[in-house]
Amino acid sequence: MSFSISDPAVDSSSDVLSRASRAWYRPIDLPVENESLHLCARHRLMDLKRSNFAARPQEQALPPDWHFGKLSEVIQRGDYCNFCKMITDSVSTTAHKHEVEVLGCWIPDVTYTTKGAETDVKTTMVTLLLRILPEMAIWKDVFAPFTIVPLAMENEDNMFLGRTLNPKSINIDLLRSWIESCEDWHRCVCWRKNNSRRDGPVTIKFPIIPFIRLLDLKDDCLIQTSIPPVFVALSYVWGNAQIFKLVKETLPNLLQPGSLAKSYELFPKSIQDAVTLTRLLNHRYVWIDSLCIIQDDDSDKGAQVQLMDTIFTRASLTITAASGRDANAGLPGIDKGSRNIIQHTAVYSDELSLLSLMRGCDDVVDTSTWNGRCWTYQERLLSRRSMIFTNDTVYFECGEDIWSEDFNMLRSDVYMSASLQTITPSRGEEPPTLIHGHQNRLGIFKGDYLRMVAEYTLRDMTFPADRISGFEGILNVFRKPYGPVFVWGMWSEEMLAHSLLWQPEQLLDRVPIDEKSKQPMYPSWSWAGWSGAVKYSDPEDWNGLPPLKDPWTRALPSEYGESVVINRDDANLGSAQVPMYHLQLRSRVANFKLTLDDKSGTLKPLFVSKVHGEHPIQFGITTAHPPNFGTNKEWLGTILLPAFYQQKLSEEHEFVVLSSAYCFVADELSLDASRALEPYAAVNVMLITRQGTAAHDGKPVVVRAGVGRMLKKAWDMTQVCWEDMIVA
Repeated sequence: MSFSISDPAVDSSSDVLSRASRAWYRPIDLPVENESLHLCARHRLMDLKRSNFAARPQEQALPPDWHFGKLSEVIQRGDYCNFCKMITDSVSTTAHKHEVEVLGCWIPDVTYTTKGAETDVKTTMVTLLLRILPEMAIWKDVFAPFTIVPLAMENEDNMFLGRTLNPKSINIDLLRSWIESCEDWHRCVCWRKNNSRRDGPVTIKFPIIPFIRLLDLKDDCLIQTSIPPVFVALSYVWGNAQIFKLVKETLPNLLQPGSLAKSYELFPKSIQDAVTLTRLLNHRYVWIDSLCIIQDDDSDKGAQVQLMDTIFTRASLTITAASGRDANAGLPGIDKGSRNIIQHTAVYSDELSLLSLMRGCDDVVDTSTWNGRCWTYQERLLSRRSMIFTNDTVYFECGEDIWSEDFNMLRSDVYMSASLQTITPSRGEEPPTLIHGHQNRLGIFKGDYLRMVAEYTLRDMTFPADRISGFEGILNVFRKPYGPVFVWGMWSEEMLAHSLLWQPEQLLDRVPIDEKSKQPMYPSWSWAGWSGAVKYSDPEDWNGLPPLKDPWTRALPSEYGESVVINRDDANLGSAQVPMYHLQLRSRVANFKLTLDDKSGTLKPLFVSKVHGEHPIQFGITTAHPPNFGTNKEWLGTILLPAFYQQKLSEEHEFVVLSSAYCFVADELSLDASRALEPYAAVNVMLITRQGTAAHDGKPVVVRAGVGRMLKKAWDMTQVCWEDMIVA
């Protein structure tokens, strides 16, 4: 019995199939189906052995991928095939409703080096895993890919093998071994001065000014110290749970030994479990925001928020409560019976049992309520080590590795694994594509700032006024190498031209000082002045033009002579509420119109936003006064604006020039059209609306409505004037 698929997108010519093929669509001869056996014909034909997964030289070719048929067929064969039953149990029941082709693709996993027994020659070795996934990537939302590995037998060394877990509770010895292994092996990346449980108090050279508070679990009270001992921190979501908080009235009592036990029953479950886990991990001190920051003292809150980077980088470990929706979710597995893990396995042969691993750390955590909160973003990035509790399992994440309960790769010479890479299976002859690194990583380069602003603003914040406070720890990290260059969250000085170019990903609202006055808290030119998700264009998107050696020269001061600076001004500006720091422009001003007829000729799909709600529209920019009545409007540029601007197409809008632009990006102009332009044939512009005049000098006060790009020639052929103005 043979099997093949005809697909016009697949090269099935004889010269391809004549060579040894690893593609899933290659012709195969299936044995006769026999339901009395514990494997179906396809899985018997695979003839899996442990050696298929075992370490091999990195350059060795991957085994062939497999086609398991439609999911409905896999489900049907699951009545008698152990392997098909494991697949059926591992996919969501939602996927059962769809006719999805199921593939098994081999993926490189753990990479390490080994020395020969008789020589010092090192060989790079890699183990393999089998990724079960839908044939078409568009099905991944209903059919989440998952991983299959060999399951360790009882009393077997389980290195690079799956592990059987206690379904009801955690293995505290395993969790301790993660911390100890990281401390022993990852000194360069995961250590900070005295952040090991084995160290004593920090030296007087590195005090925390003014101080932090910690829960002392031995003396059972709060302590205040500028020279903290080794401690762990808790990251969790408050949600709608009742939180026992430190307030000015209770501070004196909680500083007394024995005071915490009296209030312990009032703590939400996540805090109770964090206290228990801290003790189990042999730590004495833990930092928890609701108990270590005075919640009704704005001065104390302000001082402690400024220390977020210090607290989370100095913590020996961050305990992360990523399960549930509020502070009562707890840490599943701390109490016996507080979780109920189900592992899916299959007996393949006498020598091989298979385990379907739980989803990867990022796949699980990225969909959690905890990961969707603004405050937890910096806590995740700043933490050197995190022990992350989800509904089903625990992960350990540090600067070098990600470890999970159900798979053992706790070995010092491992330097790469599938868990640290973005993997794109080829679904064909070619091997999969593996890219090292993923999101949710702290960086200190200019491009990292743009990325992290986008990642941060994508999250939810209960109180919009905390827009900058929740990002302050990350800004402090950047201040160390770059100095005090941030104003209202924006990178000023040489990066101001770039930081002004943020774009909305959804309909944005101004962040008010309070709900009653509705007065803006932050200026309109800063992303912090708006509630909602924003993004920056990829600084490496050259759209057909030669790449610049320095990507930050893609936005330069305009040859027209505009001046764009941030000034400090404490003057009362009358009815226009301008912050202490404001953006002052001396720029060309001209009127243009918007058009829905986007003549950019963009052939590439626009970026698909991850946010919900109303998305902005990409408008074309055209001349306000066509030279000949009835002629087609000339496309002069593009700008992202809220959808309500569709009602303003007949109106003229004021634009100002911000800087010279090297090129349009791919979402704005087609590749062919972009290549036809000279470098720096465009300018970055801001659409403004006027709010009044400043009382002290009469300068016009305007607000940002949007930022886009225009052809420079538009400003050469249009009547313009020069004006000094303040952007509020």
